[in-house]
Amino acid sequence: MRSICAVLALIATLVAPAHGAHAQADVALVLAVDVSGSVNDARFALQREGIADALDSAACAALVSGGPRGTIEIAVVEWAEEQAVILPWTAVRGREDLAAIALRLRHADRAWVHTRTDPGGGIARAAALFDDAPLVPDRKVIDVSGDGAQNAGEVPTSVARDIAVAQDVTVNGLPITSGEEPQVDDWYRANVVGGVGSFVVVADGFDAFADAFHRKLLLEVAGLRPTQTLAYRRAPAAIRTTFSVWQVGQP
Repeated sequence: MRSICAVLALIATLVAPAHGAHAQADVALVLAVDVSGSVNDARFALQREGIADALDSAACAALVSGGPRGTIEIAVVEWAEEQAVILPWTAVRGREDLAAIALRLRHADRAWVHTRTDPGGGIARAAALFDDAPLVPDRKVIDVSGDGAQNAGEVPTSVARDIAVAQDVTVNGLPITSGEEPQVDDWYRANVVGGVGSFVVVADGFDAFADAFHRKLLLEVAGLRPTQTLAYRRAPAAIRTTFSVWQVGQP
């Protein structure tokens, strides 16, 4: 992991896209997390702790501080039939800021428990946050994670995705496959993911979420994407595809 993180940091420096003179952050990143009825308390804990651990990591801190702006901004939305902002926009400039966010997430209550699943509503709520981002970013990214296809909401997920993409937002996906919806990764590719440099990282069950999310977060902070879908099994060391990276926007 350390060697891969070092390579990520180096490549991010060498192939970073051109930046506007007015930009104040390398990326504005919204984490949009599924908390619908299929996410029981144990699964919710795995998600929340996996996100906190990834943020509170030396690898993430190194990418943040090593970026052209040395700053990113993060917000967190939890969604089901409704959406709640768990973490409003927060500027991050180093390990202390990341640790503070991780601590806040670890102590934040779950917003509510709803049964049904509306990733389109989650994307729409996340996209609306960019209007109030305190810093102007070079990139705008929504990171959508969840274990099911849409079964609630008035706006189809693909439409919400397309609206976000039209606003220069990249939407990435972290589908969590399970016995209930083993093909949810295909649904995410068709309906969730879109925009320049978008990609999917698959977690084969909630036990693999932490490893999948950590790698996905590093790629998003660095402004890179894998050449192929990365898939993590429950045994963390088993990666079904070869890891490599592209510059954002490379065909």
